Amino acid sequence: MPDISPASPSLLTLAPLLGAAFVAGGITQLARLLGQDRTPRARAALALAVAAGIAALTVVALMTVTLRPDPAPALLLAAACVTGWSGPGILARLGAVIERRLGLSPAPTVFGPDSTTGESGGREQT
Repeated sequence: MPDISPASPSLLTLAPLLGAAFVAGGITQLARLLGQDRTPRARAALALAVAAGIAALTVVALMTVTLRPDPAPALLLAAACVTGWSGPGILARLGAVIERRLGLSPAPTVFGPDSTTGESGGREQT
């Protein structure tokens, strides 16, 4: 059985930061949705808030790996909130970039700008 002890402390160290990023992104998206003139249904708002939280968590995790020296926690929290406001569409864009770099054909997505629901990035167009 391989020893995973070197990876465990870094994941345990990042867990509070990633949890905070998820919560910040989700709450930011929820505040944005509830501030609209026409409030979305609860299920749709919750789904978008969770997806925005996952997007914020992903962006913060990528920033902690790519930025050196380690970014300040305030910068990571700000990135989580901006990502949360923007919504889960950033995951579709990141996925498209990664698929393109790997030479894969892009997969259709609900949150992508080419979605058939008339929405862009999981957000209502104004």
